[in-house]
Amino acid sequence: MYKRARLILQPAWNGLKNHSLGLLSICSLKYSSTVRMTTLAEHSLPESYTGLLFHSASSPPTLAALPTPMPTAGTVIIKPLYSIVVQYANQIFMNGNPRGYKYPLPFVPGGACIARVAAVPPDATALKPGQLVFVELTVRSREDRNTRILRGFHEGNTDGTRRLMAAWRNGCWATLSSAPTENVHVLDEDVLVGKLGYKIEELGSLSQLVVPYGGLTDVGLKPGETVLIAPATGSFSSAAVHVALAMGARVIAMGRNETALAELKKLAEPGRVETVKISGSVEEDINALAKFGPLDVYFDISPSQASKSSHIRAGIMSLRPGGRLNLMGGIPGDIELPYWHISYNGITIRGSFMNTPEQAKDLIKTIERGVLKIGSRAGMKVAGKFRLDDWEQALNSAATEGGPGRSVYFIPNEE
Repeated sequence: MYKRARLILQPAWNGLKNHSLGLLSICSLKYSSTVRMTTLAEHSLPESYTGLLFHSASSPPTLAALPTPMPTAGTVIIKPLYSIVVQYANQIFMNGNPRGYKYPLPFVPGGACIARVAAVPPDATALKPGQLVFVELTVRSREDRNTRILRGFHEGNTDGTRRLMAAWRNGCWATLSSAPTENVHVLDEDVLVGKLGYKIEELGSLSQLVVPYGGLTDVGLKPGETVLIAPATGSFSSAAVHVALAMGARVIAMGRNETALAELKKLAEPGRVETVKISGSVEEDINALAKFGPLDVYFDISPSQASKSSHIRAGIMSLRPGGRLNLMGGIPGDIELPYWHISYNGITIRGSFMNTPEQAKDLIKTIERGVLKIGSRAGMKVAGKFRLDDWEQALNSAATEGGPGRSVYFIPNEE
């Protein structure tokens, strides 16, 4: 019975198969005649672009003509307008790289920037050429979100991160750059520039604000809470003060630079920002912090050399029962923790590395809604703008003029 059924069905199957193959051949002919590889010219892109190419951390970079990448699926081509030069850039890309950052050579540095969209990939549904965008620094694997690199800065320490860096090798110290679609965030230019009156260069502070926003959001900072930010007088840590104020918190800013602390105190009405100088004595720091009552949150963003600083233990000891500690600094080694104090008081410790794309979008909304003030009206200043061929002056200026509320940028494309 079953053999007979198979014999009866076989001619039908053969006919269907032949018919399908015929349809497939016709469709293939139609497809090949209508769909083809797009070219750079069709995206109004040049054959090459100019990048600040570093061959080593001990020799000057060169302005190199590099082949323009195609906007393939998941890849946006951007035209950088303001590419931040961090204060310690000359310790990463020059002078032998004393910070020990790992990156492939040769390559073009530069992670975060304000840019225009130059070309969009075929799978883009919202991005359009010409849009003003913020391009964030951290690139994440699409398979494993815990595999992350700092594009144009640090390739990480695993085979996975190195492969990811190889795919996104060159950064935005260039006239063009590629970026993952999920890293490109549209800015409402009509609102930010038209309605709120910001200059485009003022939007560059997003590069510094978005990092502490990630940590403060992770630790669940709430309106009305008291947060210690320590140290608070660096580029990113002072940005944390602006963010915490916009989130509705009272801020205790701690640091050694008394001039910078005084400037931070001016950011809000009396009582919203208090300052404490790091003394070097844990007991003295605890007593100074006690004047402002128990802390709800301690946001630590210590630099690499601060592992033995008195402020770390003092901040933890000043947390209320049930308080929260967020570690977001750059200390590469270990720190001492008051074990019994943490366990007895139920203190939560949370680590944060950079921010998520969702947090970047949320931060942009707070600026577009006028909740978070930026630019000159918030005491932030553009300390320098440099062409790519003025790279030496740019790096030196960032080291000497950059700092709390002061940013230096490459301007690869002028508008």
